[in-house]
Amino acid sequence: MNFSRFFAKNDRRRGLRRNFARWAGVAVAATALIYTASIFAAETEKDAIFKRAEAVAPLLEEGTTQVAKVGDREHWDKLAALSSGKQMIRYAENTLKQKSPELPEELYKEYYRNGNRSNYQREYGRLTRRISVFALAEALENKGRFVEALDATLVEFCALPSWVLPAHDRDAEVYDGKAIYSDLGATLAGAEAAIAVNLLRDKLKPETIATTISEIEKRILKPYEVSVLEKPNARMWWIRTENNWSAVCHAGTVAAALNVVESKERRAFFVAAADYFSETKFMKGFTNDGYCSEGLGYWNYGFGNYLLLGATIRNATGGKLDLFRFPKIPAILNYAPTIEIADGQFIAFADCSLAALPHSLYVGYLSRLKGYGYVGFEERGLGERFSLGDLLQTTAFGFDKSVVFAENSNANESDDKALPMRTDFPDAGVLICRPNPNATGKYFALGLKAGHNAELHNHNDVGSYSLILASKDAKPGTSVFVVRDPGGETYTARTFSARRYEGELLNSFGHPVPRIAGTLQKTGRDAQGKVVKEFSDELDRFEIDLTSAYSVETLASAKRVFEYRRANGANSGAVSVCDSVEFKSGEKGAFETAVVSFEKIEALETTQPSTTLRFNVGGATLTVEAEDGVGNALPLRFETKIVGENDASVPKKPTRLALIVDGDVEQATIRQTFSAQ
Repeated sequence: MNFSRFFAKNDRRRGLRRNFARWAGVAVAATALIYTASIFAAETEKDAIFKRAEAVAPLLEEGTTQVAKVGDREHWDKLAALSSGKQMIRYAENTLKQKSPELPEELYKEYYRNGNRSNYQREYGRLTRRISVFALAEALENKGRFVEALDATLVEFCALPSWVLPAHDRDAEVYDGKAIYSDLGATLAGAEAAIAVNLLRDKLKPETIATTISEIEKRILKPYEVSVLEKPNARMWWIRTENNWSAVCHAGTVAAALNVVESKERRAFFVAAADYFSETKFMKGFTNDGYCSEGLGYWNYGFGNYLLLGATIRNATGGKLDLFRFPKIPAILNYAPTIEIADGQFIAFADCSLAALPHSLYVGYLSRLKGYGYVGFEERGLGERFSLGDLLQTTAFGFDKSVVFAENSNANESDDKALPMRTDFPDAGVLICRPNPNATGKYFALGLKAGHNAELHNHNDVGSYSLILASKDAKPGTSVFVVRDPGGETYTARTFSARRYEGELLNSFGHPVPRIAGTLQKTGRDAQGKVVKEFSDELDRFEIDLTSAYSVETLASAKRVFEYRRANGANSGAVSVCDSVEFKSGEKGAFETAVVSFEKIEALETTQPSTTLRFNVGGATLTVEAEDGVGNALPLRFETKIVGENDASVPKKPTRLALIVDGDVEQATIRQTFSAQ
């Protein structure tokens, strides 16, 4: 099949021009370089996608793709018998009693008045969740109890002026009918609607099915085709991005296309395009060592949706198209379990919730599919413990029966791989240091990063770290973050605007890093920590050149050195953080470093200034000393401040303990030493 001829024969391109001509003038250009590059590469992209589509088309069935058929009662009954299946039916019964949420214009446009994006998104999520819940409950039960409510909800959903979330709808142009494009909210909700009408096509009203398919075509599928085949739409930037949007929006778009598009050639185009952009764009969002700079929460969201995309395509092609074939995949999977510091505690670098944990279903699914050996995740996320989730998750994973409900061939093996003494992400500049396995008492575990200040979901945090104090004889989960990178803020209009780094959780003030000459770290790719490291079983040394992270004209150099003395037997070890600064000849400046913690900070000596400061932080003793360039002791003082104290976007407010050299210096070193009490 020649796909260029197919689209020409079906008047696809000319038809798309007619349908979208009235929006051509309203697309605002993206970054000029990206936009120009997209247009310049368009023919190459198109040829590559068509070539892939020619190989995909024979793998697809005629008509729409319907992997999860309501008539497959044996499997639906199996899902219904699961704990999550029973819970879904109960949830649907309760939802039937609830009034459908109202989504008035003033709620949508609140974002443009005060920057609040949560209120509308919460209610929009409640509405779209009703589609998923009613459709799943009906498929599980097959008694007709939820059909009327599902039909009515689909009608409400289709009548919304915008499926795009307010935060992604520039100046409400979609809501006001001036433009059309899709985003995270539109593609995922559209996928739920598409799966619902395909799954229950024999139960829903024909006019509801027709309206739903028409709206999916208009709001999701045709804008995608135009942006890939004709002219890139600046608002559809996510097609060619490297961040989580690529995986999420492609997962929703492909699921929608597979469920409502009759032509298998056209369905093959959507699958092939997702495959192409996954390989050439999304994979580049991870370093070669698999590190996810967006943080563990976005690994769950972004890579989790990539797994959904891969499972959906795997089901649709009978397992013949493998989106998990790319070389980085094993390392990307490995990131989630090994970003654990110790004792079930995980790092929260970048825009990440402090409570983020690897999703057992996601790790378990890919582990079992590829034989990666994360047995504990497989046992917790698959089989009888499979969570139905929404329609996309249920049909993608739940109907990949040979994986999710396969007999666990590793069942007799031990739980997940034991964490090593050290996990190094050299490409990302991230290191995790853990105790010797023979440690018997208290121990420290350290997670630290160099990186740069233009990462995906970036914080200005070169040199940040988290430090845990735990004990081998304590109950699991009782470890304490003595120092903690404080994670992300609650998103508002400021978060992704030019004012992003006004937020103290996002700029370097809220991170345990130095402040030099009163200056915080700058943003940008050139603000990069250069690393020199040396490892042994007893001591890990990690040196970061921080100079480029500070826009201080008088600065000659800035350096941070971590020394992790590993706990061994009854010896609890210790951790030191040594910050050094040197100004140019004849220049002086202020110098301070910081500890950021959610634990109580108690000063053991309150005399200020003093050549030695001591604190109790989360059960650890912190000793701080400073010296000049020739080894003379320097006086220190300290200050504490609540990070984001008056900022409603800071969900949990840590304390910043500033450790300040008293007076300006030419050269200085501040050494912090943490020891177990």
